Amino acid sequence: MQPEKSEKGKSFKQRLVLKSSLAKETLSEFLGTFIMIVLGCGSVAQAILSRGLFGGIITINVGFAMAVAMAIYVAGGVSGGHINPAVSFAMCLFGRMKWFKLPFYVGAQFLGAFVGAATLFGIYYDGLMSFAGGKLLIVGENATAHIFATYPAPYLSLTNAFADQSWKQLLVDSCSGPYGWCCHRRPHLRSCH
Repeated sequence: MQPEKSEKGKSFKQRLVLKSSLAKETLSEFLGTFIMIVLGCGSVAQAILSRGLFGGIITINVGFAMAVAMAIYVAGGVSGGHINPAVSFAMCLFGRMKWFKLPFYVGAQFLGAFVGAATLFGIYYDGLMSFAGGKLLIVGENATAHIFATYPAPYLSLTNAFADQSWKQLLVDSCSGPYGWCCHRRPHLRSCH
């Protein structure tokens, strides 16, 4: 009966506190990825659905940069702010994160991205439906699929697309990864999880 009395004495806020550090980190990655997708892809949606009237390449770049900054700000203090499965994998590979956490991080990141895209779809539903007469197109002048995903150019082979993405990820991870040149003098930027 003693545990029941202690539960009754706690406030609602105290009962909601997560006790597991893995649960906190997983929720943090979910929220960080969710924020990045809603804000980043939201800037793309604003530019596309306004046909460039209320945004363009500059607003998309600034919007995505701010989205990543906000996502890292939200998740960074709890989980390191990976917000990308490739970064989480690199952290495990270099021994900066335990391998058993990887499926939880990746699952949270995928779920956060999916829920973020679904939220954005709901927010812009009317705009998406009126943009191309109720059709959701992948290619063409009225295509809206590239709001939520990237597609290779028609001339790009699968081999070159793989090399392009691998090279870019290598540059990103070498710059900001666990042993990246941007972080070696700034220990506060390194993930410690």
